[in-house]
Amino acid sequence: MSVTQILGMIVYGMGVGIVLAAPVGPINVEIIRRGLLINPRAGWLVGCGALTADTLFAILIVSGVTRIADNPELRAPLFIAGALMLGWLGYRGLASALAGDVDLPASSRRDSRSFVTGFLMAALNPMGIVYWLSVGSALVAEAVARSGQLGAPALVGGVFLGILAWISSLSLAIQFGRRFVTARALRWITGVSSVILIGFAIWFAIQAVRSIAAL
Repeated sequence: MSVTQILGMIVYGMGVGIVLAAPVGPINVEIIRRGLLINPRAGWLVGCGALTADTLFAILIVSGVTRIADNPELRAPLFIAGALMLGWLGYRGLASALAGDVDLPASSRRDSRSFVTGFLMAALNPMGIVYWLSVGSALVAEAVARSGQLGAPALVGGVFLGILAWISSLSLAIQFGRRFVTARALRWITGVSSVILIGFAIWFAIQAVRSIAAL
């Protein structure tokens, strides 16, 4: 496998990573919410936590360890845990917004739990497992067919870099935009983002019921 092929596969993987990370979902919502309420670094750490979980999923696919992940009995408890976590985050944010207990961002606030929050949000999302078992498996097979055995690690590395580029760009945008956010706007942003998180929690709960019914 030539250097050009490896670089091409990394660039291809970066494109896949950006496409995977860009759509509006609970991770991006939490990155924005926490980046405004605490500081952009806290939002970035949420993204890094999710990136770590996605990378582990990708490694499972590359390693061929799919039986453990592709387990219908595992999806229901993951959906339930994910629903509880997103619901709790949404409830806390919405309660603060309704009570008016939302201040302008303060860089001194703690952000040490942000990485763990992002990791759990991604790890407890069965759709991430389903994505890597379906689309991810197809991508890895294509990478191996095009570039040999080194194609799969290069692809995973590219996906990692693509997601990292997205969360870093989003955090930089928050860093630039937070100076224009007023206390009233921050309250509205917190409330709306919290409602979105609660919506995702409800969707997770519905999927958990469906998964249990299908067993």
